[in-house]
Amino acid sequence: MNYNEIYFGNKQMTPPNKEIALSETSEGLIYTLVKLEAGRDLKEKISSMGLNSGAHFKIIANSGHGPVGLEVRGSRLGIGRGMSGKIRVIEIEPK
Repeated sequence: MNYNEIYFGNKQMTPPNKEIALSETSEGLIYTLVKLEAGRDLKEKISSMGLNSGAHFKIIANSGHGPVGLEVRGSRLGIGRGMSGKIRVIEIEPK
């Protein structure tokens, strides 16, 4: 468990503007991609999915195992645990 995580009831929350891995995100929240800790091939694959630096997306599924489901630019994607651990994001405030 990350010592920076805060718990409210059953919901795990991350402090604002704290960079985390995509695999650590919470369902229903909106995040933005800040960096990829990956090689060229994975960066190209992620970019082809519409996930570029600064892209905003909503987490639609993250049970802690299996792929992370997200919605970006009107499309739904599933990203495996291995890849999602290399994608760094921050939570953004809803407008």
